[in-house]
Amino acid sequence: MTEETAQVTGGLNAKVVEVRAMCEAKGFSAEHRRIWEMLALIHTEISEATDAYKKGLPLEAVGEELIDAIIRIFHLLSALDLDADALFEAKMAKNWQRPHKYNTVRGG
Repeated sequence: MTEETAQVTGGLNAKVVEVRAMCEAKGFSAEHRRIWEMLALIHTEISEATDAYKKGLPLEAVGEELIDAIIRIFHLLSALDLDADALFEAKMAKNWQRPHKYNTVRGG
């Protein structure tokens, strides 16, 4: 995905381009050899959000960790050269077609 495409489409793709630019400016590459590391870092941010919630920190602190996860996801999407807007729309359309509480037996 090019920067021009993201600017035209806006939405998530524009954020993906913005995150990629910031990461590159700060010295964090999007080389394919880092894909495993990038996946692990997403997991780390979710764990930090879980920990913040468990400790009773303000919800803004939980939210900040969740945004960190989104930023890391956007960076990974850019490394994989994926169209975030198209993926989101397709997945939401699929999810809207699923039955109530799909794939849950216990809780959810």
